[in-house]
Amino acid sequence: MYLETLHKLKEKIDKMALTEKDELLILVGDKSCDEVNEIIEFCNEKNVKIFGGIYSGLLVGDKCHSEGFIMQKYTPVYTSVILPYMMRCNLDFTKLKNATALVLVDGLSSQMKALADTIYKKLDKNVKYIGGGAGFYSLEHKPCLFNNKGVFKDAMIVSIIEANSVIEVEHGWHKLAGPFRVTDSLDNILRTLDYDHAFEVYKHVIEDEANLTLFKSDFFEFAKDYPFGIIRDDKSHIVRDPIALNENSEIINVANIPMDCEVDILKGDIDSLMAASIKISRRCARQKFENYRPLLFDCISRAMFMNDRFEDELENIQQYMDVEVEGALSIGEVSSIKDGTLQIHNKSTVLGLLQL
Repeated sequence: MYLETLHKLKEKIDKMALTEKDELLILVGDKSCDEVNEIIEFCNEKNVKIFGGIYSGLLVGDKCHSEGFIMQKYTPVYTSVILPYMMRCNLDFTKLKNATALVLVDGLSSQMKALADTIYKKLDKNVKYIGGGAGFYSLEHKPCLFNNKGVFKDAMIVSIIEANSVIEVEHGWHKLAGPFRVTDSLDNILRTLDYDHAFEVYKHVIEDEANLTLFKSDFFEFAKDYPFGIIRDDKSHIVRDPIALNENSEIINVANIPMDCEVDILKGDIDSLMAASIKISRRCARQKFENYRPLLFDCISRAMFMNDRFEDELENIQQYMDVEVEGALSIGEVSSIKDGTLQIHNKSTVLGLLQL
């Protein structure tokens, strides 16, 4: 449920009948981020277990809010803060049935792939995955995840619930130029394409397409319209979002781009992105449970691209659901894909229906 103020959040928590096993997921709009420490103090005083993240927008029905809180109650079998290559758990995940992992991750961490690899090595295909990268609208890298112990960055929070789910993902971007081979990259930093400086290759393509001069100072203003697409075996794309240049004019992306993979430079339009969100909504609606909770993670730069049409996308999704959709604008989206593996997406829409 969406609560506009800290007072309403506290009031609601006070009235809840919670067991020792219950935990509250709290998503915080970044304009309310100064109240996170007070939430932690309050919940510790009440012996209420919490985990959550700070997001640039909270998605509620067909609206996007930059302040306030979304709160949901779960009864997880496991919840923990994960650091790269550090996940301690004695639970036998192979015995889980119809389990879903809620994944909140620092969306601007260069360690996102290491974090994803850490949980997938432990959980494998024994759970379904859904979640999104936390972080601020300014794209400034600051602590954005929290639990009862404090606020963190460069980390991931995983909460596993014994509930079946339907999870769908689409993006709506299509090929503009490519393929290019990644001849030098490090984690989320793209250095060279076909042995040429990646920024120069990218700059040339964008300038030809948009008939403009791309300067380093306004890189993100135009880059949000032209993501990279890692080419998969079936020729589909895993989208990567270029968000900045480092001091060496190398391209910083949300999530990793592997060495020696092939990428296309992509483009999109409002209609193609809208069509993608309608597609996943229809697919989810055809598989929905009798009782379910819809959970949505939609990319922040996708929302920037769609501008004042973004709420039309939310309305398109909501119209296929019987209950109010809740979620967040994310910096990187997390989902299971068709073969059950965990995948980090960018500039995509992930919709999940959790069985109640």
